Amino acid sequence: MKLLYLLTLFLFTSGITMAQSEEQPLKRYMGTVELGYLYGNNKQNDIDNFVAAPSVEIFNGFRLHRLLTIGATTGFDFYNNLLITPFALGIRGEVFNSRISPIYSIDAGYGSSFLSHEADMEEKKGGWMFNPALGIRVRSGHSTAYTFAAGYKTQEAETSTFWGRGMTDQKITYKRLSLQLGFMF
Repeated sequence: MKLLYLLTLFLFTSGITMAQSEEQPLKRYMGTVELGYLYGNNKQNDIDNFVAAPSVEIFNGFRLHRLLTIGATTGFDFYNNLLITPFALGIRGEVFNSRISPIYSIDAGYGSSFLSHEADMEEKKGGWMFNPALGIRVRSGHSTAYTFAAGYKTQEAETSTFWGRGMTDQKITYKRLSLQLGFMF
């Protein structure tokens, strides 16, 4: 009798755990919208200033596997008095197919300054951008989720200021900690 009871209990619990581990069907399109801040030091006149600048990022991609989504990223990043619009290729991935899962992302591309306001005697140029990040995804529905990610964004830029017959050229590499909250669909 005890053996029959244990066998029934074992089959019942294994059936429940197997039902919980079934993978949901893979949706091929993946999009995310992330809002966050870029944190770092801004050295001016030999004085270190801590800055927190807003960032908006939009990713659209094609999911090949749960661990690999390939797509394109664009958005808006604010650095001091410079607005950078990144255009990048990106990969994303989710480690587990569960309600809560670790995620990763890597974006690499070019940040353009074509939307940045320039003074009369000033010229601003963007440069190469690289942004790896790790985070957590929490599903809120069948095909939507919330994300939280922390990364390290590197963005090159150049500003040229013309005065009289002279010119001051400054090449800058912004290195910022990025913290972002997002919505995945």
